Amino acid sequence: MDDMELFRRTELVEAGIERPDRAAAVGYERVRRGVYAASMTVDGDERYRRLVRASSLTVTGRAVFSHESAAVILRVPVLGRWPEQVHLLDERRSGGRSQRDVVRHCLGLDEVRVVIVDGLAVTGPARTAFDIALSRPFVDAVVVADAVLRLFPDAGAELAELVAAYGSQRGHRRLRRVLAFADGRSGSVGESVSRCEIDRLGFAAPDLQVEVRTEGRPEYGDFGWRRERVLGEFDGEIKYRLDRYRRGGSVEDVVIREKNRENRMRVEYPSIARWDWSDLQHDRLERVLLRAGVPRVRRAGPSRA
Repeated sequence: MDDMELFRRTELVEAGIERPDRAAAVGYERVRRGVYAASMTVDGDERYRRLVRASSLTVTGRAVFSHESAAVILRVPVLGRWPEQVHLLDERRSGGRSQRDVVRHCLGLDEVRVVIVDGLAVTGPARTAFDIALSRPFVDAVVVADAVLRLFPDAGAELAELVAAYGSQRGHRRLRRVLAFADGRSGSVGESVSRCEIDRLGFAAPDLQVEVRTEGRPEYGDFGWRRERVLGEFDGEIKYRLDRYRRGGSVEDVVIREKNRENRMRVEYPSIARWDWSDLQHDRLERVLLRAGVPRVRRAGPSRA
């Protein structure tokens, strides 16, 4: 039995586990009613991915996963935690009912591009970004749209077509704002959230992935205001925690490498603003940008919704 494999209750019984409801005692855990997996430590992404996969074994009717459930299968990140429910797109008159952990969106499937990923039918990247933009706040929608444009560059044209075809129905203004703001050059969830906050605070829009020539080689800043010669860098914890970003070194090695990189870039951009998740969460970004000399072009607006 593969550690990542899912098992129906009947399969465990046939394998000699007479009480699957007590499967934890023999190394299994229940993913959802009637479906089990080998007990193991998994992150939030994989836990939700397991739930979606488990649902595919038990839901009735045509299962086309959508919204966050499509995003997790497509490996598109979202802001915050994954939901506790699985989302399905269904026919307009399917008669299918939502359950406690399964939400059916009876919006029709005729015009929906469906892709198969790991054996599961999910809405394509553009439609996934479109659905999330209609159902989640602006910042959440931008995080997904940015990631879709980064991971699936060809999705941009399809997303624009979906927004245009939607017309002036409820939510169209948010859709158009998200489409206009989304940028595939945004390199992470933190960078996407930072862009939204920079805009909300009324600062001039930065360029993204700004190339800086240092010692004859290119390096890139997350954000840049060329006229003012200011760079902005979002410091996510991932570069310090994951070995592939540490290149086999320690956290201290990463800190030293980042400091040396910053010193090289200061030759062309004397002012560099740095912030992290804590600064975003505690409203410190405004002070950081003002101190660095980032120009403000209008008053700060209310929090995004």
